[in-house]
Amino acid sequence: MEKTVFKSKIFYWLLIVCLISFLGWNIYALTTGRIFAVIPITIQITLLFFIFSHNKHTKLGIKIWAIFLLVGPALSIIGKLMKIMIGDDINLMIDDLIKNLIFFIIGILIYSFNENTVVLEKPNEQGNENK
Repeated sequence: MEKTVFKSKIFYWLLIVCLISFLGWNIYALTTGRIFAVIPITIQITLLFFIFSHNKHTKLGIKIWAIFLLVGPALSIIGKLMKIMIGDDINLMIDDLIKNLIFFIIGILIYSFNENTVVLEKPNEQGNENK
C-alpha cells in the first residue's frame, strides 16, 4: 500500500500546528453561532487524520486545502482593493486586508512546500520476486 512521506519534518510539524490552530479558530467560530464552520472543521480533521496515518491521499488533500487558502483570501483582497479604489474608508478595511494577505501567503507556502517536500512512496515488492 502506498503511503505519504514528508521529506521535511519542519514542514510536517508546522503543517500540523497550522491545522490545529485553524481547527481551534473554527471550533471557536462554531461556538459563537457560525454554523458554516462545520465545513472547515470537517476538512481540517480529515487532513489531520490523513497526515497522521500517512494516507496516500494526503498530498492531494493538502494541495486542495492550500488552493482554498489561496482563492478565498485572493478574492477578498481584490474586493477590498476595489472598494478602496471607489472611495470607501481604508481605515475600516486595513485589518481585514492584512488578515487576508497573511492567509494568502500561508496558502502559497503550504502549496509550495507540499509540492516540493511531500512524496508518495510505493512499498518494496521484495516478496513478489519469484512471480
